[in-house]
Amino acid sequence: MNNVFMNWLCRKLIDSKCKQLGLTKASIDTVDGRTVYFKGGQGPDMVLVHGFGANKENWLALAPRLMRHYTVWIPDLIGFGESDRPSNARFNIAEQADRVVRWLDALGVKNFHVMGNSMGGYLAGALAANFPHRILSACLLNPAGVKGAEHTAIGQAFADEGKVMLAPSSFREYEQVVSLCFSGQPPAMPGFMRKYFGRMSFLNKALLDRVFMEFVNPETNVCLNDMVASTPVPLMVVWGDSDQLVHPSGLAVLKQANPAIKDLMLENTGHCPMVDRASLVYKEHLKFMPVSS
Repeated sequence: MNNVFMNWLCRKLIDSKCKQLGLTKASIDTVDGRTVYFKGGQGPDMVLVHGFGANKENWLALAPRLMRHYTVWIPDLIGFGESDRPSNARFNIAEQADRVVRWLDALGVKNFHVMGNSMGGYLAGALAANFPHRILSACLLNPAGVKGAEHTAIGQAFADEGKVMLAPSSFREYEQVVSLCFSGQPPAMPGFMRKYFGRMSFLNKALLDRVFMEFVNPETNVCLNDMVASTPVPLMVVWGDSDQLVHPSGLAVLKQANPAIKDLMLENTGHCPMVDRASLVYKEHLKFMPVSS
């Protein structure tokens, strides 16, 4: 079977599974392009923001738990997943946050909780800093953008040689990136489905390279330390102690910037705790932001 048919089949299977979980897929056009998103649950609004090179499907383990208390909105950010890739889009973290707000304005979502992972955690911090009148709380999972944290091996390779290791150009490289995201074996996934996500990733490599360079550039981005220090929004920061992509020392740096942060280090956990520690993240978030049943 050719890749076009397999892509179509995988997409149908994913959407069917999401429907079983109570998530509805929709899209909406704004001045920034077409954003595809999942929506599900009931209660106060919560936006879940994926990381660099990722997609809305990264939240499928955690979203059904949060849907017991929240209406969740899970976008493919512009440039990722099924959403548009406009050639004129810019990807510094403030502009990405502005796009998320314009998307939510189009949907009629006013005040909301936000949770983000990696680049999405950085973006959640930008939302809390730049739109504090809209944000009810922010939970940052292994966020990027921390100034003064130690380098991981991946981070050091970028600092020394400018290598963007997280934008794969082949399925082999994609598998390596996936392995780096977890402590131990990545969660099980059928091989044909993993190949689908791999194809979507390395076909998007040129854009991913540009996105990475734009959102990590210290000359055009405010560091996350300054963002969390200046916002009145209630903040929680969760980090996996075995993160190979963004060094866990960032947690202490952010706590120093804002001692009011609820901080949590998870043992034997990698870069994506919403995937492999979904139950624990859910329980700890309930402690941070109690909600009625």
